[in-house]
Amino acid sequence: MIAYKALYLDNREVREQADKALSKNIITQEESDRIYGAYPYNLYTPNLFIRVGLFLLTVLALLCCLGLCMLASAGNDRSMGSLFIFFGLLSYGALELFIHVRGICRAGIDDALLWVAGLMIAIGVNILADHIGPLMQSTMVLVLALIGFVRYADRLMAVVAFAALLCLIFYRLGESGIGRALLPFAVMGVSVALYLLFTRLSVLSRLRFYHSGLIVLRVAALLSFYAAGNYYVVREANTFTTHQQGQIALGFLWWTLTGLVPVLYIVRGIHKKDLVFLWTGLGLVAGAVFTVRYYYHILPAELAMIIGGCILIAGAWSLIRWLHEPKFGLTSADLDNPAILEGLPVEGMILAESFRPVAGGVDKGVHFGGGTSGGGGAGGGY
Repeated sequence: MIAYKALYLDNREVREQADKALSKNIITQEESDRIYGAYPYNLYTPNLFIRVGLFLLTVLALLCCLGLCMLASAGNDRSMGSLFIFFGLLSYGALELFIHVRGICRAGIDDALLWVAGLMIAIGVNILADHIGPLMQSTMVLVLALIGFVRYADRLMAVVAFAALLCLIFYRLGESGIGRALLPFAVMGVSVALYLLFTRLSVLSRLRFYHSGLIVLRVAALLSFYAAGNYYVVREANTFTTHQQGQIALGFLWWTLTGLVPVLYIVRGIHKKDLVFLWTGLGLVAGAVFTVRYYYHILPAELAMIIGGCILIAGAWSLIRWLHEPKFGLTSADLDNPAILEGLPVEGMILAESFRPVAGGVDKGVHFGGGTSGGGGAGGGY
C-alpha cells in the first residue's frame, strides 16, 4: 500500500524514540549506538532547509522540462491537455523510481514530484474538458489527494482530500433550497462521523505509518465541525449560495455554537487529557473572538488586541504557576519521564543488548577449586 519500505519506517520510529530517551539520559550513548546498529535506516531524509531547497530545485527542473515539451508540441488545446496529463503520469513514475532506487523519503524531491503530478493531471483534465462543474472538480481533487495520502502518507494531501470532500458536500447540497438549509447540520454530522472514524483508525497497528496524517485529519474534522456552526461562516455560505445579503435563520443557534464549541473542546481536552481537543479549542477561541469583533465593534482594534494579549499573558503565567505541582493529571513541568521507553520495542532492546562486547581482563572475583584436596585450594605451589 505505502510506497516506502515498511521495515525502514519502523526502524526510523525506533531511532526517534531512542533519541528522545538519550536526550533525557534514560539510555547512554553506547546503548543508543547499539540501537542504531540493530535498526538500520537506509532512506534519505535531510533536514528541513535541505528539503525546502530540493523541493524548489525539483519544481524548477520540472517546469523547465514542461516548458521545453510545450514548445515542441502543437499549440491546440487537445494536445496541450494530453501533454499535461502525460507529464503528470511521468512525474508519478519518476516519484516511484526515486523512492525505490534512490531511497528518498520526505526529501523534498518526492514532495515536489507528488504535488506537480497531481497538479498537472488536474490542469490537463480541465484543458481537455471544456467545462467541468464544481462537483466533478471536487471529486477529481479528492481522488488525486487520496492517492497521495494512501500511497505516500503525505499529510498535506490528507488535508486537501478532506477539504475536497467538504466542497463536494457543499456543492451537492447547495443546489436546492432544502439542501442549503440542511448544509450546516450535514457538515457537522459528517465531521463527527469522520472524527470518530479517524480516531478509531489511528489506533490500528497496521495503519501506524498514517498516524500523523490521521491526527491532522482529526484536527480538520474538529475545525470543520466548528466552521459549520460558526455564525460568520454560515452567513457567508448562505450569501454565496443564495446570492442574497441579510440575516439568516436560527441566528441565536449559530451564535451559541460560535462561543460554546471552543469551550467544550477545551473542557473535553482537559478531562480526557486529549491534546488534539485542547489545542484546537484554544485556537478556536481566537476564531470566536474575531467573529464577535467582526459584527460588534465594542473597542478599537488596537486596544482590543492589547487587552486580549495582556489577558492571555496573565492567564498563561497563572496556569504555569498553578500547574507547577501536578493537578488533575496536568503539569507545566518538563517531565523526565522514564515511561518513554514504553515506545521502544522490547525485542529491539534485547537484540541491541545482545551485541554488547565483553571486555577482557575483568576481575571475576574469588573462585574456589584448583587444589588437590577436594577443591579446597591446597595445592603444592604458590
